[in-house]
Amino acid sequence: MEIVTGAMGSLLPKLAALLTDEYKLHRGLRGQIMFLKAELESMQLALERVSEAPVIEKQVRIWARDVRELSYDIEDSIAEFMVHIDTNPSAKPHGFTGFIHRSLSLLTTANLRHKIATDITGIMALVSELASRRDRYKIDNDCFIGPATTTIDLRLIGIYKDTMKLVGISGPQEELVKLLMDPGTTSRHRVKVISIVGVGGLGKTTLANAVYQQLRGQFQCHAFVSVSLNPDFRKILSSILRQVTGEDYVAIETWDVMEIINKTRLFLVDKRYIVILDDIWDKSAWKHIKCALVDNNCGSRIITTSRLLDVAASCCSEFDGSIYNVKPLSHYNSKKLFYERIFGCEDGCHPELKEISENILKKCGGVPLAINTIASLLASKPQTITQWCSVLNSIGTGLDKSPSVENMRKILSISYYGLPSHLKACLLYLSIFPEDYHILRDQLIRRWIYEGFIPGDDVGTLYEHGENYFNELINRSMIQPEYIDIHCRVLACRVHDMVLDLITSLSCEENFITVVRNIQQSTMSMPNKIHRLALQSCASGNAKLKALNLSHLRSLVFPPATKLLPTLPCFPILRLLDLEGCQDIGSHKIDGLVNLFHLRCLILKDTNVTKLPKNIGNLRYLQILDIRNTSIRELPPTIVQLRNLIQLHIDKFVTLPVGFGNMNSLQLLSYIGISKSPQFIEKLGHLTELRMLHISITDTWYKSYETPLSNSLCKLEKLDEFCIDARVPVEFLSDLAWSLQHLNSFSGGRLSSLPKWINSSLLCLSTLDMTLNILMQEDVQNLGSLPVLLSLVLSVFKMEQQNLVFGNNYDEFQCLVKFSLASDAMRLVFSQQAMPRLEDLDLAFRVKDTEHYDFGLENLSSLKHATIRIDCGGSSVYHVDDADTTLRKATFANPNHPRLDVIRHFEDAMIRDNDLHVHDEAQEEEG
Repeated sequence: MEIVTGAMGSLLPKLAALLTDEYKLHRGLRGQIMFLKAELESMQLALERVSEAPVIEKQVRIWARDVRELSYDIEDSIAEFMVHIDTNPSAKPHGFTGFIHRSLSLLTTANLRHKIATDITGIMALVSELASRRDRYKIDNDCFIGPATTTIDLRLIGIYKDTMKLVGISGPQEELVKLLMDPGTTSRHRVKVISIVGVGGLGKTTLANAVYQQLRGQFQCHAFVSVSLNPDFRKILSSILRQVTGEDYVAIETWDVMEIINKTRLFLVDKRYIVILDDIWDKSAWKHIKCALVDNNCGSRIITTSRLLDVAASCCSEFDGSIYNVKPLSHYNSKKLFYERIFGCEDGCHPELKEISENILKKCGGVPLAINTIASLLASKPQTITQWCSVLNSIGTGLDKSPSVENMRKILSISYYGLPSHLKACLLYLSIFPEDYHILRDQLIRRWIYEGFIPGDDVGTLYEHGENYFNELINRSMIQPEYIDIHCRVLACRVHDMVLDLITSLSCEENFITVVRNIQQSTMSMPNKIHRLALQSCASGNAKLKALNLSHLRSLVFPPATKLLPTLPCFPILRLLDLEGCQDIGSHKIDGLVNLFHLRCLILKDTNVTKLPKNIGNLRYLQILDIRNTSIRELPPTIVQLRNLIQLHIDKFVTLPVGFGNMNSLQLLSYIGISKSPQFIEKLGHLTELRMLHISITDTWYKSYETPLSNSLCKLEKLDEFCIDARVPVEFLSDLAWSLQHLNSFSGGRLSSLPKWINSSLLCLSTLDMTLNILMQEDVQNLGSLPVLLSLVLSVFKMEQQNLVFGNNYDEFQCLVKFSLASDAMRLVFSQQAMPRLEDLDLAFRVKDTEHYDFGLENLSSLKHATIRIDCGGSSVYHVDDADTTLRKATFANPNHPRLDVIRHFEDAMIRDNDLHVHDEAQEEEG
């Protein structure tokens, strides 16, 4: 199966760059490069054409493999030449020393040009031989035209966002709830285990989660954990303990497993709990985890999911339990899921496609993953019989005879081969992450960019393309969305186990990514050239790792707590180095870092590094640097030489060097401590490309810098997100004369009142979080006029004496989805038709200072969830109960029937009825 095009995507632009005057290549060599570029472009198109075919002849497969490997070698050679030329100092010292230096520099440059000429001559011979083989095999080189701009398909978001709306879930959910809660012939107080079993893709996890969400409110504590094929028992048991107790235990990962088990058992000994253990692969995993789950005669429940029947039986044998076999979807529900995904409704299928759709559904065998995957593929194609027949004929035997993992692979591979070539590499890259890993969208897109999977030079455009790629993979059901924000943006994703199984297999076959789950495994199976290496085990095995040929490595991802990192000079062409969470990595481990001239992305977050190398400025191509949560306290002066640096993530106590204001390529800067780098304030305005800025103010002395800080901020016209973390009032923000055409998110410190610049002119502001001394009706109107405001979070010390009315004007808060307001004395009223799209409401107030609780919750027509936090301190039980009852009545009267959570704080500080009576008598006696 040939799928990706090697390094072609980043190689061809490099060849084009070599033809410019900057590299001063002689005419003959330029002609060779032009020929080489044209030939490789033709080969790239042939590779893309080959990648669309599920079945490939062996000789074509070998040809494609050789082309890909050659593309890596060519790019390595050219990249080395370009780096040496680009890093050759332009400023030379004068005098005799300068003459010697210039002579050596010219000699070195000449040698480099001679070397690249020799390399190109050798490459030409290899390319010519591959070209003749291509002609002999008659490989078609039609090109594929990629898709246009993509947005998230909201129909698919709905499927994942609300499990209650999933097709065919209600029946199995009711059956499972009955099995769990009906005591049957045994004691209702015994622990009961239900083992859900079925082939991958049948929806076991979805079903377990739906039951869990429905029932967990009936139990005192609960937990949901994924076990997976290679379980980390300390991590799993730690998660269970954290979830059931609600406590965030410090450094729990360092505890002994027995200590975690004993702590969990002690807590659960008298609790009624429900625990979901998802995706158990072997009996030993269950035996380890069940040690923490006590049979305490409190009516507790456990749900397990597994693909293996004997594992499910083992889970049921210890406690009172039964096996629940997940059934495929009925034909009716299969059609419903299939048609809704493609056409948006059950009866939207064109008449001429109904017969062929029945044949496709038959081959999907009622497996939701298969149905959704094929439907997503068809949704992206023209609705013609020819296209649908092509998909049908490619499925092969399908699931109608044997619903096995191999058949699921065949189903998934059809959708895989339907991907454009630029998405194949992006999806294959996901095999670098372990099972059940929550992959952050921004992290993934950045890695795609620095791996060269997204062509182009403009960073903003690259990221937009990356978002399109990410959204397209979701739309095609190749990845599953997680953490969907109020903007309907998917902030993270995960890969279904069966998809991960498929892409890991393909990635290994393509020598695209080498995943090592245990370094102790034999290195005989390792490829001769490793391009991308992901270690997913902390086990020792440094000698075996050093024995590998890592000279061709482009990206390296290590697990936390690793001791395996070889010396960095082993990776001469490394582009991406991710050491996040590796606590054993100290400053001595990164001594050779400055020689990684090709490095684009360096992640040292959550390591024990205390300082960066003095010559960090040598990394001229570095674009991302993340040193958060390290012991680094200052940046070396040479960091200002990183003129390509786009994103810098540091802690607010890190000191910036002189000249930092000249780094005008920066687009993200977080966090900057004003007290640590006051000299930088005046230079901040020079960073005019900044899109995201987070600053911190901790001292009152900064007032002397208010004017230069204000002047600098006003120059940042491209700012998209601004956050100021301040422990002191920041009144200067009120008077800023900003031109904030691009501001999307603002999180400010404490202000006396709402700044005047927050008004309807902010056409892009969607998220606002502020603390105000006072909130007035005029402020409510200004906030309501923000045209695209989606999330509003306010902390207010004082509200106007009269009630603040939200919804006075029909056009106020038309887009608001989330609203949070905290104030000692709550004085607000939601009028009819107020906030027509509000779904999530969070109010916090003191009962003692609030005169009434008729806030008009019944008028919020789209409300789904309201959280009311009441401070009971100093209030009578009667008044607290009155507030609670009034709020519940209003919510009950809301036609949308939202869920209401009333959370009482400081109940122990309430005035009891007896205390109130004594208090009244005392007042009478004093009178």
